[in-house]
Amino acid sequence: MIVSQEDTMKYASYRLTGDERIPAVVSIGDRETPVWMQQLWDEGEWAEFIVRNGCGHCCCAMALRLFGVDIDPHAEYSLCRSLWGEPEKEGEHRQGNFQSIVGIVKILTRFGVPAQCYGVADRDEAASHIDSALREGKTVIFESHPTEDFPGNPFSTGEHWVMAVGYTENGEILIANSSLRAVKTGIQLVDIDTVRRALYLGSSPEDMTWGEWRDEFKHGTGYIIVG
Repeated sequence: MIVSQEDTMKYASYRLTGDERIPAVVSIGDRETPVWMQQLWDEGEWAEFIVRNGCGHCCCAMALRLFGVDIDPHAEYSLCRSLWGEPEKEGEHRQGNFQSIVGIVKILTRFGVPAQCYGVADRDEAASHIDSALREGKTVIFESHPTEDFPGNPFSTGEHWVMAVGYTENGEILIANSSLRAVKTGIQLVDIDTVRRALYLGSSPEDMTWGEWRDEFKHGTGYIIVG
């Protein structure tokens, strides 16, 4: 008996909860995670960092939850600090404690979750790679970036991490977005061209953990394939 990819593909889905702080739960196959909204994590020792620039930490924590790790954005951020200490604060851009693709991979693999990061030298090639990974039932965390040729970027108006959970049965890519400014439900359904146009071009997977000064060709942005 020949089993087609369609028969074996793991589809992504979601359900809305009616809970403002955790408005949705996303799943792929038999794995699921809450969608954490960073602006609502306003309590706890590291609340100011999660609220202001916690998108990468929310994505990392959601990916870990998909693989059965009991963690939330505060615990993930606390782990980052225990591993790498206080981030540099030589300018306002560093005070948000950005998470890089290498940093996210290091946290995921620390818990035994398969993950690999990639830079974006060409949006078409990167989008094709992401598309293939999603069709294989993998999850992809990527950094979105507004550009002049994509003013309608639905993910953010600034640099922002989101998680592509996978393809739905309707052929849409299910995005878990932690920012209330983008979408209050935390759920977006897009096509691969939307992802392609939103990718941060010119990034490279250098060995960085906390965010550092970024220029056009040297920063820890890009995408991470999980699974």
